[in-house]
Amino acid sequence: MLIHKDISEVTTYQCALCPYKTKRKSQLTLHLLIHQDASKVTIYNCNFCSYNTKHKGNLIRHLLVHKDASDVMTYDCNHCSYNTKRRGDLTAHMLIHKDASEVATYDCNFCSYKAKQKDSLIRHLLVHKDASEVTTYQCAFCPYKARRKGNLTRHMLIHQDAFEVATYDCNFCSYKAKLKDSLTRHLLIHKDASEVRSYQCNFCSHKTKYKANLTRHILTHQRVSKTTTANLVV
Repeated sequence: MLIHKDISEVTTYQCALCPYKTKRKSQLTLHLLIHQDASKVTIYNCNFCSYNTKHKGNLIRHLLVHKDASDVMTYDCNHCSYNTKRRGDLTAHMLIHKDASEVATYDCNFCSYKAKQKDSLIRHLLVHKDASEVTTYQCAFCPYKARRKGNLTRHMLIHQDAFEVATYDCNFCSYKAKLKDSLTRHLLIHKDASEVRSYQCNFCSHKTKYKANLTRHILTHQRVSKTTTANLVV
């Protein structure tokens, strides 16, 4: 099976417009749609919100967010409270419970970032590109803009009243969120450090329950290093 073979052992299909590559030609065909103008391809629109996509499969998966959990099968993580309506999401989530030595990692060629998921690396690479090199998605209500359409979709929720969208409520305090991911992250504050995975800085004693916080923290070490180097040069 292709998923169990190293990328060096099989034919790969490379996108001519970005670093994306895949073992499957059909996936490259689907990927190429993101580089085409919306006016040139079929767009699939959600009947319940403003979501739209170039991929029919994405719309089918998206429609699950409009269904109540009791109406669809959910997939539960055996290691934490995470659950999802999408099996693929659970598969991806399970990687966070594995040590980096147990899974293949995708490393950034421009910084120390590494990911267990290829899609995460592809999204990360956008931060190294100039705004003029990538498509940006502009909010119609404020100056916010994003390089990822998904980020804009999530951002748009802040412009909607709570009664217009489903909210996710914390069972331990009054916190509520418009995004399930936000609630999942919030729930970590109610857990003891011994109950959840912590992310340790390799340069100091800092540790956190949030990987994103560690990523931001490591940047402080990089800034200090650059400042020190500049002072030595002077």
